[in-house]
Amino acid sequence: MCKQNIQYPNAKKMASAKDRSMDESSMDLKKIMAMIGAFYWLVMTALIVPVACVATCILFVTPLLLFSRPLFNKWEHRVCRMVNDHWVSAGQYTGLNVVEYGDDIGKISDKRCLFLANHLGLVDHFILMTSMHNKYNLTGRYLWVIYNIWKYTPLGMMWTAHGNFFVNGGASKRASVLQTFREHLRSQYWKQDYGFVVMYPEGSRLFLIKDSSARFAEKNGLQPLKHCAHPRTGAAHAVLSECGPQPGCENPIEYIVDCTLGYPKGEVVELGKAMTGEWPNNDTTVSVHYRIHKADPAWADEKELQKWLYARYEEKDQLLDEFYRTGRFGEDSRPVFFPFSRAILVQIFWVALFYGHYLLWMKPLTVLSYRLLIALLF
Repeated sequence: MCKQNIQYPNAKKMASAKDRSMDESSMDLKKIMAMIGAFYWLVMTALIVPVACVATCILFVTPLLLFSRPLFNKWEHRVCRMVNDHWVSAGQYTGLNVVEYGDDIGKISDKRCLFLANHLGLVDHFILMTSMHNKYNLTGRYLWVIYNIWKYTPLGMMWTAHGNFFVNGGASKRASVLQTFREHLRSQYWKQDYGFVVMYPEGSRLFLIKDSSARFAEKNGLQPLKHCAHPRTGAAHAVLSECGPQPGCENPIEYIVDCTLGYPKGEVVELGKAMTGEWPNNDTTVSVHYRIHKADPAWADEKELQKWLYARYEEKDQLLDEFYRTGRFGEDSRPVFFPFSRAILVQIFWVALFYGHYLLWMKPLTVLSYRLLIALLF
């Protein structure tokens, strides 16, 4: 009996160590599976989908211009919607849950609008696309204003094919970039039948510009903002002065959508950690608040627009302050649902489409290039 009592603690320690080892093995397996999943979505999002999308537009959609511009727009927008749903599927993989508050933008999804959102992290793109996916044909007809770091990537090629506009940083290029943007709007906005123009008017993610924003507010005698930054008005003014409600402008932009993104407790998840399931406090719910404003012809004057936008962003800052304290933007919320069956269908669509292009031209082109290279060398 004494021997058994002496050995019991050792046996208990061994069992405990074995349990810890099994837990660690289980955690390692989960991490490996998460990394494999993240790699799949990275390859699909950054390579497979862009290549298949651009090739499809060039080979099958662009020839429709020979018959009808509206027919071309219809099918190009459908392809764009499938791209959007792929991004939504990637967001669903991370566990992302989106909850909407405020006005329902689904009621104006077929209108021409300027969409302005605060910018907190790279996951913002997935959040907005998730929120927009069930707003009828909104996702096929939007035009994004994007920082040009992505321009010379497969993603950039795809966005260029759709007609999205890339902006350069730096005050020295501001005038030329805005002029090019105006020309782009004049030549493409109505011809391509765009609806929403989507941009982040703060210019960058908040953590990158927080200090410079505080200095800007102090220099210009503005109320300092804690949870967002005073917006740059150049691009928004270009949109409203070219496409807004002005005399002689047919089918102008009718509304401005003020979008406020809020992460739980203000802790913005990094894209890489989101893809491997490492959300702060394991909270994957992100809230989106919308306010819809009727576009005013007076905002063609940049000073008037700046005054109005600064007032909206002061309200946005207060709204975020309340959200970070309560975890809500109000009482009435609308969870955004994306069917799992749709996510599977979208993945099958893009993989099959890419494989079709591989058989149609990638493989023959690769074989031909290889034979030409061999002939030149030998």
